This record gives sequence, C-alpha cells and structure tokens, in this order.
Amino acid sequence: MMDYTDTIAALSTPPGESGIAVIRMSGARALDILDDVYRAMHGRRAGRKWAHRRLYHGRIVGARGEPIDEVMCAVMRAPDTYTGEDVVEVSCHGGSEVVTAVLRALYGRGARPAEPGEFTKRAFLNGKMDLIQAEAVADLIHARTELQRQVAHEQLSGGLSRSIDSLADEMLELLGVIEANIDFVDEDIDAFDREAAGVRLEGHRGTLERLLASAAFSRPFREGYRVAVVGPVNAGKSSIFNRLLGESRAIVTEIPGTTRDILREPIVIEGLLFVLHDTAGLRGETGDRVESIGVNRANEAVQTADLVLFVVDATQPPSDDAVARIRELDPRKSLLVLNKIDLLEPEGSRTLHALSTEIGNVRVSAETGEGFAALKQEIVRIVAGGVSDRVARERIVLNARLSSLLGAASERVAALKAGVEGNEPLEILALEARAVLECYEEATGRRYHAGLLDVIFSRFCVGK
Repeated sequence: MMDYTDTIAALSTPPGESGIAVIRMSGARALDILDDVYRAMHGRRAGRKWAHRRLYHGRIVGARGEPIDEVMCAVMRAPDTYTGEDVVEVSCHGGSEVVTAVLRALYGRGARPAEPGEFTKRAFLNGKMDLIQAEAVADLIHARTELQRQVAHEQLSGGLSRSIDSLADEMLELLGVIEANIDFVDEDIDAFDREAAGVRLEGHRGTLERLLASAAFSRPFREGYRVAVVGPVNAGKSSIFNRLLGESRAIVTEIPGTTRDILREPIVIEGLLFVLHDTAGLRGETGDRVESIGVNRANEAVQTADLVLFVVDATQPPSDDAVARIRELDPRKSLLVLNKIDLLEPEGSRTLHALSTEIGNVRVSAETGEGFAALKQEIVRIVAGGVSDRVARERIVLNARLSSLLGAASERVAALKAGVEGNEPLEILALEARAVLECYEEATGRRYHAGLLDVIFSRFCVGK
C-alpha cells in the first residue's frame, strides 16, 4: 500500500523545452530537503528559517554541492497549502536535463516520485477538498472550451458539493428521527411525522431530478459531440469539413473517392465541443477494396454519430442511392447540407425539391463560405437542444460516477417516500434512508474506498 505520509516531488509543468519549469514537492520533509539542496545567492544555507508564502532566489545544488541551476523557490507551510502539507515549488529553467538534475537532487535527499494525481489525492485525504472538487481539478486541466472551464471552475468552487452535502445532512437528520422513533415501537407509539417526511423527500426528488437532467450530455460535453459528414462522392464533404475547421485538413480534389478513411478533428461552436468526422463517399458496390472499407466505416460513423450532416451537390439531381440513404436517416439527428449553391442558376432548386423530406436542410457554399453561419447554428440547435444556455446558466454537468450514484439515490428516495406514505415499518424506512445517505456520502467522498480513489486520480497528470 502506498505511503501518503512521506514526501513526494514531480514536474508540474508539461515536459519538454520551455522558459521555466515548476517542480512541486509536498510532505513532512519538504522543507528539510529544500534546506539540503538550496543555497542562497551568497552561498549560505537558509538555516531552515523558511517563511510561509515567501519566494527565495538562489541555487539548487547536487550531492557534492555542485550548482545545478539558478531558481526561485516558493515556500508554503502546512496546513494552509494545496495539499495541507508543507509544499515547495521550485521554478527552474525548462530544459529537460535541468529538470532531471533538480529532481535527482530532491530524490537523493529523500523525496520520492509522485504518482499521477497524488498531490490532489493528498489534498482530498487531508480535507482540503472533497471528491467532487478533486474531479473538477482534472476537468479544469482537460477543459478544451470556455464552457467546460466555467463548469469545472464552478464545481471546484464547491457549488455542486454544497447541494449534495445539504441533501446528505437532511437525510442524516431524517435517519436520526426514524431511528429515535424505533424505540417507541414496543409501546405501540408512532411519533414519526410521516407527512412532513414525505414533503422533505419530495424536495430531494426534485433536486436530484434537476441534477440528473445533465447526465444525458455528460459524455458529449466532455468528449465532444460526434458529427459525421457523409454523402455521395464529390458532393464536397471534405471541403465542408475544411471550411468548418477553418483550415485545409482534408485533401480535396476533383477525383471521386479521394477520402478513403475517416478524419477526425475537434471544433468549438458556441462553447460546445464537437468532433467532426470526414468520411468516404457513400456509393453502392465498388471494386476498390480500400474504398469499400472506407464506405463501411462511413456507414458505421452514421450509426454512432450524435449528428449526421448529409452533404449533396445542389447543382445535380440526387441519385436513387442518395435518396434511399437520406430516407433511412433519423430526422431528429440529421441535417441535409446542400453544397455548391454558388454554382446554381437563379432558378436552380431541383435538388431541394427532389429531397423533400422531414429532415431539415441548410444551403451552403464551401467555396465562398456562404451559409456556414446558419450551418453552425443548426448544428448547435439540433445536437445541443438548448444545452449550451442551460449549462452556462447552471454550471452543472455530472460525470458518469456522479450520475450513477445520484441515479441510485433517486431510486432509493422514491422507495423511501413510498414506504413513508405506505406506512411501512420504521426499521424498513431506516434501511432505505441509510442507503440514500451512503449514495450522497460516496458522491462527495465522505465515504470512499481505496479502489475508487485509484480510478479517479489515475486521470490526473503526475504533477497535479
């Protein structure tokens, strides 16, 4: 079992060449180790008179006293630190050999390499943050959109934790009342106010339903909504893919079947992350084995996509195969993109009429950019369905762990409420209330097991 009382050190900035690098050290011996490796610019030791929240300018030295690098050392004393322990952050030059030498000096004086996420794990174990806030640290590090950053920051500040803690406190109080009244059972006295308990439990159900409403878009919110750009060959799929990205990522030629495999690229629209999939042109039988594989992958992309952009050439009547494929699309998550409108004659609308369908459509020109503002609006409207505004307003998105726990809590609350209203024995109600409380406490980390922490903190980089 890992010892979480020793002293750890790790690079907290990304590895590689940079102007500076920050090496973090935390633990009971952090200041003693710093005293061993640090020399002031005049050459003397600091004498272990490290002041809290003070920067020290000096040098890190090796085992024989040889200078390694000129540094700035930030000293923070327990318990008023990120981890709750003594913490030192060494800012050195960012070359890989410099970083390696500084770390070697720290390890040689008794520190050990930190595990992924161990600094934040220690912060949790030392009561500096709860489990929801710890997970928000990872979300903040991995945020790729402004909205993701806002949500992570809100959850790091404790907003979601306070909501669940409040539910847990109320459930603990209710459990206490139920268990206290069990003592009166033998005297045939029921002093438990079931009506008041039912009202309180209804409040829990409402809060849980509001929180769980974000569960459905947890995966796409964090990983990105999958948008498959599909359609017949030479309809301009890759051109639309490139225009949405704002760069020439996919190869575009007049030769049919240029795209053989799926290209994936992220894009942010109105604060939401989307992952565009440029696919091979859809067609019937083809003698080209590689192209056939690409077509099969395009079909698979349609099945797994959150949104399908079916691109057709607005200047040409659609083929029977294209029409058949369009009829098979789910109108709720599909959009027809009529491309090349810059080449249409003023009266040209044959394609639009021929594709009369329940699926919405947008007319664009990948060549000129016309219609792309409307296309982006439609992408957000169809896929997000107002999620963007809602998340921005409430700043809550449950991850899979929280969704599972609060979903279980909601079911238990419903069972408990039914038991209260159905006049079930107090012993049964106590069991249900305890089960609900356990869900709440595991959500915030009041109750946890080592395996859970290992899973959560494995997402973190080493220096965090």
